[in-house]
Amino acid sequence: MDIVSAGGKHLGRFPSAKVLDAFRKLPETDRKPNAGVIADLKSGESIIPEPPKNGLVLKVHTRALARDERGNYRNVTIDDYPLKKGNTKVFDEHRHLFGPNTDYMWITEAEWRGLVAGPFAKGEKHEVSKAIAERLALFHLMPRRLTSEGASWGKSQLKTAKLTLTVDDVSETKVRLRAVGFAHLGSTYDASNATSPNGPLAFGYEAPLHGIVEYDRKKDAITRFELVALGDVWGRWGDANGKSQTVERAGRNPVPIAFELATGASPTERLAPGGNGSYVDNTGYFSISK
Repeated sequence: MDIVSAGGKHLGRFPSAKVLDAFRKLPETDRKPNAGVIADLKSGESIIPEPPKNGLVLKVHTRALARDERGNYRNVTIDDYPLKKGNTKVFDEHRHLFGPNTDYMWITEAEWRGLVAGPFAKGEKHEVSKAIAERLALFHLMPRRLTSEGASWGKSQLKTAKLTLTVDDVSETKVRLRAVGFAHLGSTYDASNATSPNGPLAFGYEAPLHGIVEYDRKKDAITRFELVALGDVWGRWGDANGKSQTVERAGRNPVPIAFELATGASPTERLAPGGNGSYVDNTGYFSISK
């Protein structure tokens, strides 16, 4: 979390004694509101990371669901969460923990150009780069994002992350690519240990990936990027003390995660992945595969 004064001065990240000291040292004029007037930033003065120049911004949606007796998806109810213990009021107050949760994924210009580098013969296949596939998995296929904005997987928890693009249709103006893949992170599912609360099975998630990417050859731009991870989560979610969170359920449960191309219509679409500038700066977001 970035902290600024009422006058717009950046003081640091996260509430702390250091930030408070920085505020106290400001002149009185900078400690008070300045009638809503905020000076334009000069080159190199930006504190918060910005989306990569000419890159892609994908809007990411995460939601907790359940399955009915036929195996079809349905909305969750209080009865799906044993740790809620029938507390309807708490369930209603905590609906934000079940989604949809919104995040943003960044892809550089060089990376998206690699997706549509060709050849464009129908049926032609190529693997999505390791950099994109691993970033998508480690930073964005994370069910804990429902309860924690900065949650991500450690690289040692990555079992599989593969995504293949197949040329589905080609014309003079457009190329459509079909995306198919699979990701597995965390533990291996074991029904006998996937109990709650505080069961012995560590947190895990796996998902088949399906989607469509469209490239406009005239505009030289990707105009559609839709991907869905129809994933299941299991094991102990873990709070700050490693204990079960109240969103935990026994067994294997659906948490689908969907990606779509951001339109740029809202300022929120410039938010950094994870909702935190240091998430990009300090966690190797663009360099995990190096």
